[in-house]
Amino acid sequence: MKNLLLILFSTFTISSCTNKKTEKLTNETLEFYKSEPNQVYRKLVKKPEFDSVFYYYKNGNVFKKGKSRKNGKPFGIWNLYSKSGELREIREWFVINKHSRINRVWFLNKKGDTISWRNQDSIFKQKEFINDTLGIRSTNYNVIHFRKDTVEFNESMKAIAYLGSPMISEKNSQLMVIIGQSKNNFNADFSNETEVKLDTFYNLTIDKVNQKWFKDVEQKYFTTFGYYFESSGEKTIRGYMLEYANGNFENGIDSLTSKTYFEKIIYVKDSIK
Repeated sequence: MKNLLLILFSTFTISSCTNKKTEKLTNETLEFYKSEPNQVYRKLVKKPEFDSVFYYYKNGNVFKKGKSRKNGKPFGIWNLYSKSGELREIREWFVINKHSRINRVWFLNKKGDTISWRNQDSIFKQKEFINDTLGIRSTNYNVIHFRKDTVEFNESMKAIAYLGSPMISEKNSQLMVIIGQSKNNFNADFSNETEVKLDTFYNLTIDKVNQKWFKDVEQKYFTTFGYYFESSGEKTIRGYMLEYANGNFENGIDSLTSKTYFEKIIYVKDSIK
């Protein structure tokens, strides 16, 4: 979609939050509004591997909540709410090479239904939060679906990827899926991408074996992938959907790409089906 950015980095700051009173509790830090010293503005809950973060409106309702790394970088799912308490936006963050990046975003109406496009500049009607917006207004419909969370030792992990929001479709783009092999996986921030042994899965225009199972999809944007594990226990699948286009583009560029990252925990039973 033309309204999407190929790579979007967003700052994680909130305006007008200086000179607020701070109170430290066991595993928690509370920050209060300067104008209303009894009303919590921000709550940080410290956990062993990450922190949970909450921001509050002056009426006490949650503005947004999610997780951050110990260095303050947001990651995972962040939920954003209107002043009256409706969930209106969901942001998925990934930390890639030490930078937080918006991976996918979903916009919702007051009823909680996903909408393809948000017309309003901001729905977060309080001066401290009104500028917490992204450079996009369209919901991302890229889908990564894993068939099971738990598999037998001799059973393949199976999944599909569908590029519902292509960003370079006007360049005749296609989809492939890249995952790291279990013995040499991607780091959590994908910082070792050039060192990892990769498994590559192509879309249905190339993967003709699986075409018969998915007849009513746009084949160039649909990929199936799977993996057999060599041991039991908890496994982490990390990879990305790669939208790509080849050709003679401006400034001598011969290819364009866009990535949608994913991470999934799979448990492998110590038994054979």
